[in-house]
Amino acid sequence: MKKKLLALVCALALVFSLAGCSLSTPDTVGRIGDFEVTSGLYLLAQFDAYQQAAQLAGSDQDTTDVKSFLKATITTDADSGETAVVKDYVAAETRKALQTFAAIETRFDALGGTLTETQQATADSYAQQLMDQNGDLYTANGIGLETLKKLGTLQVKHTLLLDLVYGTDGEAPVSDSELTDHLNEMYELAYINVPLYNTSTYVFADDDQKTKMLTLAQQAVKAVNLAANETVSDQVSALHAAAQAALPDIYAVLDAEYSDDSASVQTELLTESDLTGAFTQDGAADAVRGLVYGEAAAVQYNAASIILMMRIDPLQVSTLDALRTQILSDMKGDELEDALTAYGSTLENNLSTSAMNKMPASKIVNPSSSSNS
Repeated sequence: MKKKLLALVCALALVFSLAGCSLSTPDTVGRIGDFEVTSGLYLLAQFDAYQQAAQLAGSDQDTTDVKSFLKATITTDADSGETAVVKDYVAAETRKALQTFAAIETRFDALGGTLTETQQATADSYAQQLMDQNGDLYTANGIGLETLKKLGTLQVKHTLLLDLVYGTDGEAPVSDSELTDHLNEMYELAYINVPLYNTSTYVFADDDQKTKMLTLAQQAVKAVNLAANETVSDQVSALHAAAQAALPDIYAVLDAEYSDDSASVQTELLTESDLTGAFTQDGAADAVRGLVYGEAAAVQYNAASIILMMRIDPLQVSTLDALRTQILSDMKGDELEDALTAYGSTLENNLSTSAMNKMPASKIVNPSSSSNS
């Protein structure tokens, strides 16, 4: 659910040139269970459903022509070959999203969830930031600040549901030993990123230059491994020192400027999904999987970057309690999403067809489609 909620924001966060478009909307389209579905939430869910359909469009389909695309057919499952008319797909996905919103709210309340002032303020601040950045687009699609605040609140509640369901005092608690076992399947990396292009001229390295840069990086991390430092602090310090020594020569391959900041070490806890998504170069993800705690490596991990990295023990830089939500999200996130989807579909549906018909998908303002509104 987290990804879908974020997708709602990401789809709307694009910067478009908009012409005027006004929507006459009712205040609400009804309820799902005890959850009130405002017109803003309906429009937000509908817009996201359209964007999902657009992602499934064929190369010959023009998704900017909203009215025409709604009549088109898309393949919704590449494996089975299942297809759907876009208008029907958008309607079904809109309803599914709203049911999930209702499930989040209902389950959160049933489990005694509450938001702190700080959590609510964070949700509200995020909503205001979105409106400040993309207010024209939101307004053109009938989506106001209060809708974005509601979305932000639902995001926070969804995150908190992980603890309410699977936390120490949750409905179905996950033990510390289970969390630790799963944490061992995640990857805490200390790393320095090296661009394979000159950051001033944006000229990319050729194959020979890439090979030379990678060789220099690998020589640097080899020295780190030979040092065999025992504590995480010493390990990260050794990686930083090696990078500082090697990076001037690495940057010089492209006649690029080097600064001390270039050797700054960052840390991040990656899931298996993060790893496969970020380490796209052949063999790069496997290089991470093969590291033991305290071991360093250097690889080209995508088309534009080399990484000097070290796998470190996450429990030496943090605590299990501090990492609990992140671990639970990776461990139980899909399970929670499936449960919310299933529960949402069981809630009594009292949505007004006449109200929804006043906000047809054909009125969506999409890139270069404002004339269709």
